[in-house]
Amino acid sequence: MKAPYLYLVEVCLCSGVLLGLYRWLFERRVPFRACRVYLLAAVAVSAVIPALRIPVYPAVPAVSAPMAAGPVESRWDGFAGLAETAAVVPAAEPHQTADRVYVLTFALHIVYVAVVLVLIVWLVVRLAAIGRLRRQARLIRFRDYVLAEHAAVRTPFSFLRTVYLGEGFDARRRAIVLQHEASHVRHRHSVERIAMEVMLCVLWFNPFAWLAARRLREVQEWEADRDVLASGCDLTEYRMTLFSQLFGYNPDMTCGLSHSFTKKRFLMMTRNKRGRLAGWRLAAALPFVGGMLCLCGFTVRESEAAGRAGSECRSSAPNPQIFVAGDGSVTLDGDAVTFEALESRLESFRAGLSGGELAALQVVLSGAPSAPMAAVAEVKAILRRVPFLRIRYCCEDNSVSRMLPPVPGESGRVKVVAFAAKEQNSLPVFVSDGGSTMVGSHVVSLSELTESVAAFVSGKAGNAERETRSFELPDGRSVDYPVSRGVVCLVPSLETPYDRYVSVQQAVTDGFETVRDALAREWFGREIAALTDAEQQAVRQAVPIAVFDGN
Repeated sequence: MKAPYLYLVEVCLCSGVLLGLYRWLFERRVPFRACRVYLLAAVAVSAVIPALRIPVYPAVPAVSAPMAAGPVESRWDGFAGLAETAAVVPAAEPHQTADRVYVLTFALHIVYVAVVLVLIVWLVVRLAAIGRLRRQARLIRFRDYVLAEHAAVRTPFSFLRTVYLGEGFDARRRAIVLQHEASHVRHRHSVERIAMEVMLCVLWFNPFAWLAARRLREVQEWEADRDVLASGCDLTEYRMTLFSQLFGYNPDMTCGLSHSFTKKRFLMMTRNKRGRLAGWRLAAALPFVGGMLCLCGFTVRESEAAGRAGSECRSSAPNPQIFVAGDGSVTLDGDAVTFEALESRLESFRAGLSGGELAALQVVLSGAPSAPMAAVAEVKAILRRVPFLRIRYCCEDNSVSRMLPPVPGESGRVKVVAFAAKEQNSLPVFVSDGGSTMVGSHVVSLSELTESVAAFVSGKAGNAERETRSFELPDGRSVDYPVSRGVVCLVPSLETPYDRYVSVQQAVTDGFETVRDALAREWFGREIAALTDAEQQAVRQAVPIAVFDGN
């Protein structure tokens, strides 16, 4: 799913290019009908192309260094499991940014929908006003249109197959006005106006769409002027009729003599010949549309994108690459599979691995930002049954490693440490359908979630039990440290977006990493990233990542 702000930018870019092309090649140079069709299509195409996700481009393979594989200790109380392999974890600052982006995106959606609703209501009000005027008017039916006469009509206009006319017209001016409005009816200009108005309601943020609507009204008036003059009307007399109608009012979504552009209209009345090479000019638009399609609509093939959902999700080991799409469908190493086929293929793959390969293997679970958690939960259940317990969640720029809980009685190579499940030992974290995150009953941002987890694990908040253990450090020292028995219980909804789920997982990991970094400075005087592998392993054993994933 494309980021909303990127979609808005691409819509404006496409429509700007297409409108500029109209001014450069088409305006006053091709038939009026072609201009009208082009303007309507340009607005529609500029909204459709950026929304397309056409898998065309091949993915560029990205390979990073294999992840360190080491002994993993996991706790399990019969229904919950936890966490981790050695993971490269970014600092908390990216999550603060991600949270702000999430809030901003949500606010943009609210503003967008609110403006669309207001514009739709305003459109309905205008349509209702025209309908009310028609019911109150005196109707006279002609072969091509219906004439609605009413004193409230200050200036003539037409809408659909009805021409609206006021009072005070002499016979000659009345004939010219009706001829002009009949041309609008004959060319179905009102239908085009309605279509443009609907698109403006949806694309109100696009300034080029409003410019295109103005150009459409302009072309329609030129076309009606041409028909009137072609019928034999005197040019000077027609211009005087236009002047007499300039200061009236009619709805802007209708067709009428009082619309502006008078100077241009007068100039167009003297242009009797169409520009040369009109057909070639129209054909020249195709490469530009193709270019916009390549720029905004073509993407990397999804099956390959699944295998490279972030360069750090690659490994030199033969790690299975699972991708969950936005509709819940699943691919394994680029091949579409059912859940049954996924389990069967993973079991066959596991049977061919040596003990060393199995110990180093980590399944990469990638997903589209909108992938449903219900499908992700089903994949995780399959991985537990196979079993493949080392997993790395990836989505866009976020990734985090976890250790799935083993199926009871099938712990395999994972060391399981039982502990008493007590309410005081758990920190509940809930993620709603819309992605809102709660710690207990309080809605928190991702940065606040990181702080809450760090306070819980370090013992600064809550009263989770702690077990004092002795650790032999690489430099020969022996230290005692109260290891927390607390578990972060992460419970996402089955409708939680996958990108939000991974972001929350990463924020939880950041909380543990904050405590680890403080302990590394206490024991070794350096941040954890600057420690040797042996020193890092000692810190990780003292502060294991304990996460129960409710799904």
